Amino acid sequence: MVARMGLLCSATALALAGCATVQSGPGDAGPSTIDSPDYMAQAHVAVDFGQSRGVFTHPERFNNVSRPTSFADVRSTDVSFFNEQGLHGSVYRVWIDTHLIHDPETGAYDYSGVDDYLRDLSRLSDQLLVVLDTRVEIRDLKQSPEQLKPVIKTILRNLKQRYPAIRYIEAFNEPDHNMVEVVSADHLYDYFKPYYEAVNEVNRALQPSVPLEVGGPALTTFKEDWLNAFLDDYAADTSPAKRLDFISYHAYGLFTSGGPTQEGPRAYHFYKGDPSEVAGQREKLNAALASRGIDTNTPSFITELGIYPGPSFDNREDARPDYLRNAVGVPSLIYWFLEQPNSVPFNWVLRHKTEERKDQLITRANDGARMAVKAGQDDKDVPTGIFTPYGNAMVMFSKLKDERVVAKSDSLNAGKGIYAIATKSGTGAAILVWNYQLTDEVPYRLTIDMKDLPSSLRGKRVVQKQYRIDDKTSNYWADPATANLQQVSTSVVTPGKDYQVTFDLTPNALQLVLLDAE
Repeated sequence: MVARMGLLCSATALALAGCATVQSGPGDAGPSTIDSPDYMAQAHVAVDFGQSRGVFTHPERFNNVSRPTSFADVRSTDVSFFNEQGLHGSVYRVWIDTHLIHDPETGAYDYSGVDDYLRDLSRLSDQLLVVLDTRVEIRDLKQSPEQLKPVIKTILRNLKQRYPAIRYIEAFNEPDHNMVEVVSADHLYDYFKPYYEAVNEVNRALQPSVPLEVGGPALTTFKEDWLNAFLDDYAADTSPAKRLDFISYHAYGLFTSGGPTQEGPRAYHFYKGDPSEVAGQREKLNAALASRGIDTNTPSFITELGIYPGPSFDNREDARPDYLRNAVGVPSLIYWFLEQPNSVPFNWVLRHKTEERKDQLITRANDGARMAVKAGQDDKDVPTGIFTPYGNAMVMFSKLKDERVVAKSDSLNAGKGIYAIATKSGTGAAILVWNYQLTDEVPYRLTIDMKDLPSSLRGKRVVQKQYRIDDKTSNYWADPATANLQQVSTSVVTPGKDYQVTFDLTPNALQLVLLDAE
């Protein structure tokens, strides 16, 4: 038998989050929902708790922060708030600019600009990934790889001694954009060698319990010409000590042709129109690795991703609708990377120095009023403890259980429509669904059919909680007083082996259903 949870709401209230729920027993079909409006598409998600997909990699635990000077006055408060809200990380990506530490004129090293930064962020995450950015030395000072190596080594040794949480070293940041005027794809690997040599030497000297690992090259996108040239040179490197512990790139879209210093068109193709376009990237990478005799288990770190690269937008003058679009757009990209083995997507970003659409915390508003603020300017006016819709989506992910199970949506086409991730534990179950529409306007009445519920829930009193994010709920721009994630219903149910819930998802809405033994 299937126990049903019906929605007892008016047609208007159905679009809102706060509809009342009623409980029906396992032998009762329960009250039916009202007839669907003509515009309401029907969607179905089938969850089979008996089909495990293994350990669920919680994507909210892989995240980015901006550079040390970005909103430094509120950083410690932000760290405490994220930890309190369940967003303590497995790996957070942080930034070190080598030219701000090392003075080539005097040879001196000064870590005062990063000490508080790394101390704070070591509280936020189990491990840190450091973007060790040498673009100024390479691009502006025209330093050679031989000149770079002692600087990289000294900085890594000192940082690893001070901050043991540092594990991963990412060479470069978007060198195919930031350094393209001085370094071609065929010579990028020459500047990677000092990184892996320095990492090896620091590990030998310090013998840390968690050794440093190194990877890159942090390309702007899955740019196969640059990536293949980098892998060719790695494969040709005859050093027995060479290492490439991870491969990194960013995922916003693709440059179709041309380049900053080249003639011809340089159009940009966004992934936001169809996030599923990233689905085949790991397969291509595996083929590239295998053809060069490189381990196909080498992880790919997608160290930045999103639907709004740079200062892009869907609503130029009013960013508020874009906040909600980003809250479902980023999870949609993450979804497709989670479907690919050995792929680790990183969220971007806690607070952005200039672009509000990327923020996980409300940065550019106060008491509902918009304000213009950049990193390092007027930090004292920046509010704290308030999530954007995107930040709330990360909190939803944190509430999922640790074992993933099969969940299939019948309404996901070309990257748009209903997404679903289902999980379970020894005492509960959790399903997260969202309706990615971007600028489209298709609402859905969604039915989730749960099969083979965990035995700890069958025939037992189970607390069912639902949380929601949409244009009216868990959204600062609808009501600053209820900006953080809102629980929109709670009830006690007694499910059987199978169970069903039904609710409506407006465009770009997310809903989380939690079932836990009472």
